[in-house]
Order: sequence, then structure tokens, then C-alpha cells
Amino acid sequence: TGRGERIDVPMFEHMLAIVLGEHMTGATFEPRIGGPGYARILAPERRPFRTKDGYVCVLIYNDKQWRNFLALVGKPELFATDPRFATPESRGRNFAASYAFVAEHIKTRTSAEWLQLLEQADIPASPVHNMESLLADPHLNDVDFFQIEEHPTEGKVRAMRTSMKFSATPAMNRRPTPHIGEHSVELLREAGLSETEIEKLIADGVVRGAPAED
Repeated sequence: TGRGERIDVPMFEHMLAIVLGEHMTGATFEPRIGGPGYARILAPERRPFRTKDGYVCVLIYNDKQWRNFLALVGKPELFATDPRFATPESRGRNFAASYAFVAEHIKTRTSAEWLQLLEQADIPASPVHNMESLLADPHLNDVDFFQIEEHPTEGKVRAMRTSMKFSATPAMNRRPTPHIGEHSVELLREAGLSETEIEKLIADGVVRGAPAED
């Protein structure tokens, strides 16, 4: 149409649409056939598992992964002898017991020990970071997420690159973090305002211009 439109992306509604997709359950229907809340996700042990020195996230899902995990904890026979672990259906019915079993064994080793063992066993796992360890995350280092940039007034600063990637267009920080008002005049000129109009806006305190250089 050649006409622009306003786009609103409210954070609250957006997050609810993601989270409630699983939790609506019986409240999906009118009249209701049950209350909201996906019982499996709300199980007390469905969360990062505590280790000897921290926490790890672990997803033991298919038969192969369960066999491997039971072998890691020295109980390979349970796959055949304990019906709770025998099939995806039985694990689905006994999810609370399955999570509790994993939690009980994960706390016997350190996070580093588990991450190494779980990787060898082809079981998805990742560390739970604190603020300091996040800065040294191997994956973030591999993808150059944190980049040291030279700021014209502040010196070397650690910046985060944009997480989006485009096949043909580089996504990068084209300018350093600006000072307050640094680009006001430039943007107002692009918007078509005259120098007189810009000067009046600055004089009236409507916008702030770039700080004067020493």
C-alpha cells in the first residue's frame, strides 16, 4: 500500500504465548476439562540438577540415553528389571520418579566430571553458569560473542555482538556506544529539520546535543 504501520511487541503477552503453550492443558477447552499446568514440567525435580559443586542441565530422553546413564551410575540392570525405565511410555507415566532418580545420582560428582561423562555417553548436558563463568563459556568464545572494541573516549570495552546471523549481510556493531545526545543533530537532520529548528529544540531542552569537546 505504500503506507507504514505501527508494530507493538508487548513483552508480557509475548512470553505468555510461549510459556502457556504447554501449560494451558485442560484450560484450553471451554468449558474446561481441567486446570492449567503441565504436570511433567511442574515436577519438583524437573530443573537443573545439583552436583557436588554446582548445577548442570541434563536431558536423558531416549532408550539409548537411559541405558547409558544407568551404566554411568553402575545400575545397567535397571533398564530391564525396573519397569519405570523400560520404555518411553513408562518413563512418561513415572516422570517424577525418573527425575528424582537422576537428581539423586547427579549430586554424587562434580559438574566437570558429569559434563565429561555425559558427553562421552552422548547425553545432552550443559553447565549452569554464574555471571563470571558465562564470560568464559567455550561456545561463546568460539563464536566470538564477546568482542573487545576500542571506544574513542572510554578505551577498550567488552561488547556483545548481535546474536543474529544473515547469509549475505554482516551483522555488526557499526558504531561505539554513543554519549547522551551524541547523534541528536545528525538524526534530526535526517528527519528533515532545519538548522534553526534543531537549534531551538536544543535551546528549549527538548533534545540534548552532543557534549562540547574539551
